[in-house]
Amino acid sequence: MARLKLQAPLLDVLEQEALLPFNDDQRKVVSAFKSGTNYWFQGQPTEALRVAVVAAALHKLKEPLDDVARLLILVPRNELAEEYLALFDRLGKHAQLRVWLATETGKLQKQKDQIYFGADVVIATPSRLNDLLNIEGFNSAGLLTLLLDQANELFKVGSVSFVKRISDSVPLKQRLVISPEMRAIENYMEEFAFPFSEEVLTDEETPLK
Repeated sequence: MARLKLQAPLLDVLEQEALLPFNDDQRKVVSAFKSGTNYWFQGQPTEALRVAVVAAALHKLKEPLDDVARLLILVPRNELAEEYLALFDRLGKHAQLRVWLATETGKLQKQKDQIYFGADVVIATPSRLNDLLNIEGFNSAGLLTLLLDQANELFKVGSVSFVKRISDSVPLKQRLVISPEMRAIENYMEEFAFPFSEEVLTDEETPLK
C-alpha cells in the first residue's frame, strides 16, 4: 500500500503511536479532507475514523494562523468532543494548534474567551455552539471545513434546528459528514445546501498540500 501523503512530522507521530498503516476507510477520509470537496462517508464512527480526521486536519491546517477557527467539528455528545480533543493533543504537539471545546461540561463565558483569543479548531455540541452564537462568541468567517460526526444523531429532533442554524452561519466552504446510516440524513442534504459527492480522489491522486 502506498505511503500516506501527510507531512513527515505527522507520519512520525502516527508511527510512534502505532496508528499506521491506515485502512481503506481512513484513507478515504484523509483524501476527502485534503481535496477540499464536500463528501459524505457512510461508516461506523470509530476511533480509527477520528484518528484519520485529526491527522487530516493537522496536515491541512499545519500551524496556528490568525484568531478565528478554520475547522469546526460538530458532535452529538460531550464525551465524543473530549475524545477528539485528546487525539489532537496526542497527535498534534508538533503543530501547536489551538483546539478548544464548546460543550456543556464547561462554563460558557470561559469557552467564549478561549475561542475569542485564538482558535484553529473548535469541537462543539450543537446546543453549546448555539449558545455561543447567541452571545456572539463564535466567529465563523474563517472556517474552511465543517465536519459532522455521527450526523444521524445530530439530525434528530432536539438538535437538528441547532445544526441548521450553525450550518447557515458558516460560509459555503467544505462540508464533511460521517454517519453509520445515510437514509436518516438524506432528507436534509438539499435543505442544508450540501451538494455531496460519493466519490473522492484516492490519496495517491491527491496532491500534497
